Amino acid sequence: MANKLVIVESPAKAKNINSYLGKGYIVKSSIGHIVDLSSSGKRNLGVDIDNDFKPKYEVLPDKKDVLKAIVKAASQCDEVILASDPDREGEAIAFHLKEILKKSKKPLSRVYFHEITKKGVKQGISNPVDFDENLYNAQQARRILDRIVGFLVSPYISKKIEPRLSAGRVQSPVVRLIVDREREIEAFKPDEYWTITSELAKDNQNFTAKYNNKVTDGKVAKKIKSDLEQDDYLVKDLVEEEKKKSPYPPFTTSSLAQAAAGKLRFPADRTMKAAQALYESGKITYIRTDSTRLATDAIQDCRAWIEENGYDLPDKPNTYAGKGAAQDAHEAIRPTDVTVTSQNIFGAPDEQALYALIWERFVACQMNPALYDNVAATIKTTSGHELKAYGRTLKYKGWLEVTSDLDNKDSDINLPPLKKGDKLSLVPPKVKASQKFTKPPSRFTDKTMIAELEKRGIGRPSTLNTLMNKITSKGYVEKKGMAYIPTKKGMKVIDELTKHFQFLDYNYTADMEDQLDKIAEGKLNWTKMLRGFYDPFKKNLKEAYLSNHKDYGFVCDECNSKMVLRHGSFGFFMACVDYPTCKNTLSVDMVDDKPVVRASKLNAPARGVSCPNCNSDMVKRDGKFGPFYSCVEYPKCKGTRKVPFGKKCPKCGDELYATIYKEENLLFCMGYPNCKHSEKMPKGKLPDPKKLIGEKIPKKIEKILKK
Repeated sequence: MANKLVIVESPAKAKNINSYLGKGYIVKSSIGHIVDLSSSGKRNLGVDIDNDFKPKYEVLPDKKDVLKAIVKAASQCDEVILASDPDREGEAIAFHLKEILKKSKKPLSRVYFHEITKKGVKQGISNPVDFDENLYNAQQARRILDRIVGFLVSPYISKKIEPRLSAGRVQSPVVRLIVDREREIEAFKPDEYWTITSELAKDNQNFTAKYNNKVTDGKVAKKIKSDLEQDDYLVKDLVEEEKKKSPYPPFTTSSLAQAAAGKLRFPADRTMKAAQALYESGKITYIRTDSTRLATDAIQDCRAWIEENGYDLPDKPNTYAGKGAAQDAHEAIRPTDVTVTSQNIFGAPDEQALYALIWERFVACQMNPALYDNVAATIKTTSGHELKAYGRTLKYKGWLEVTSDLDNKDSDINLPPLKKGDKLSLVPPKVKASQKFTKPPSRFTDKTMIAELEKRGIGRPSTLNTLMNKITSKGYVEKKGMAYIPTKKGMKVIDELTKHFQFLDYNYTADMEDQLDKIAEGKLNWTKMLRGFYDPFKKNLKEAYLSNHKDYGFVCDECNSKMVLRHGSFGFFMACVDYPTCKNTLSVDMVDDKPVVRASKLNAPARGVSCPNCNSDMVKRDGKFGPFYSCVEYPKCKGTRKVPFGKKCPKCGDELYATIYKEENLLFCMGYPNCKHSEKMPKGKLPDPKKLIGEKIPKKIEKILKK
């Protein structure tokens, strides 16, 4: 019998960890989540809203065999160690497995592996940690939020626009970003401007000087050009200074995805796939992090490598500020062994390219700044115009020596030796005046979308690939080259959602992420946070559905809310929109397709029609099955009569009457049951409840909203 069972998420990771731990251990993989919110049954939200949002979990259908193997392995071991990833999702996996495996009555412990190396695994196994209930609750709250929004809003948007559409708490704001940007581009009006340059020389060395003021008019530009072609040039002022270019911090998930998109042209999913493979093979540390913090021993190893390879070493290690407890749980992304350079790494091409970025950024972050000598010359002409010329010389590479970041931005811009008062000569082609126009903002790419989401605090960079794949597959956006462009369908969806739902607001979405972080830090109760979200959301959803009802101008005399038209067993009636909080109703009859308060004094008696029970007058009403005559003494007398349609039965000559039978408008013979003739009624002769009322709330949604 093996002594200990270790459960991780990834099969690839399980194989490596098993080799590090050796005998006495069995390593199994859960292959991600084992359970999720219940989705059995058409009306199952999977969350008991009335009971503090208690989730209803069930084993995922495709994980039953995986779980069976884990339970069997646990029964054959002395101890179970849960080693799922050290983040919210990993903590949720650990919690769910703990609940399932409690029945085995084996000791259960939790460990973190921040890097899949022998050192990292041994260190993790030797240092078990407490199960982090706050981290689990943050994941649970996020999952419930996403289920509530998806389950309740998707049917609305599918009914309103077209079937099988979906909405999401983070997905929809991302689509909105793309839609808003497209509309910015469509509304953009370019402004004209001119750039004017003079080609100058000093001691046979040419350089370019640029006119210093903004020019927006062609006539003015031509006048300045004419002046500059005739003028003499003199150096008015000279500013020389040394500039530093500090190294960038080590990679976070977001900055890695942005760098890979910019330098390697990797979409987000390609970057995360390669990064996951590097992590699981033990080459880099954990990849889902917002922190730029580095472990002390990692910094020491890096500084040793820098010194051993002949580069200058800063007097003290470079440090980079973190973002707070929730995001700072893990180190920045770095190589697990700095001596494995980008030149001697092995693996798939994507992994090699990404590792090179990570290694270079890590080593560079512990090196000296690059130094430049900058020169700014102000040049004045005899007609009073001023021009500027800039020069730059990289005099000390510093961290640029170990990176591929040395590009055109760092190349030298040479100016001749200048001093104040120097005369300069004009060189052919002398002066150039170029007309230009301002450009609209660019469409989002993977790189700029990640940066935008991080700036706004929306979502997490590691989930961007899933989001973009989903909104593309749903047809909300399409990708042309590197750019995301919204479709007409996507624009319609966003227009409809932004009318009614607060979760589309960027600041609101970012605030939700902050609240999830506070839950993870133990600073906010997760059910309180959900209640704060759900109550206004429920109101938004109800108002969205009711906005599709026709407004007939009725106001509730009990709570002053709007009343909407309904249709029930006894015909049409008005109901308060705040039902079930307010249960006020008002009986009405439909007159010329408009509701009129049902009261005897408002309804003229039907001529020549008497009640069969008490011989009183009768009035015409609209009921569930069509028009009928009702006694004016109702409810004292409940006598009714059918309303003749004005057409004779072709079989027996009796009158026909109109009714709704199985949602179809039909004419039946009044001689029933002696004569069973029926026929289809001409269209438009009976009130159509759907047309008069508008869209109704689906029963499964209405049931939830009553809670």
